[in-house]
Amino acid sequence: MNAFNGFLATVVSLSSIAAGGLILLIVTETVSPQIVPGVVFRQQLAGMVEHTGALLWRDVGIAVGLIIVGLFVLLLEFRSLTRTATPGMILVRSEPEGVVRMSLDSIAELAKRTGLANRDVNSIRCYVRTRPGGLSIRCVVGLRMGADVPAVSAEVQQNIREAIERLTSLTVSDVPVRARYQGDRDQTLRVR
Repeated sequence: MNAFNGFLATVVSLSSIAAGGLILLIVTETVSPQIVPGVVFRQQLAGMVEHTGALLWRDVGIAVGLIIVGLFVLLLEFRSLTRTATPGMILVRSEPEGVVRMSLDSIAELAKRTGLANRDVNSIRCYVRTRPGGLSIRCVVGLRMGADVPAVSAEVQQNIREAIERLTSLTVSDVPVRARYQGDRDQTLRVR
């Protein structure tokens, strides 16, 4: 029902803007009232062409009022659309039964736990941002001394991308990883 209401509000507001613009064009004699379909409207608009003085300004005020009301309704509709995208939340699914949103913090936690599943990862911090192409999940990974940085980083990237896309149905655009060695002072370097 929300989609229908939004569509209806958009159509009404665009009609209001078009009507206001048409009245302005006819009052300023830029366009002939003959272009309007329907005898009733054509006669009323033809009468506006003959107005002068205060009546002319009334007609201009009506036209400007219609345009302002249409723009205001469009603005309200746009704001209601952006409110569904609550800060810190991302839309997962929208159906007639309801809307499903997920916090970006939850996605970051899922990415963190997925990254920690790798035995060479000591710690990981994940930051999630929304981008036009999907989610960008930036990770700072603390690796065990002697871990193969390119291999572990690629595995962490792939595992996080697959887990997020599979469990949330959201698209992951990229998973940039900053890796650093992190180890205990007593830990010796493993050489393969």
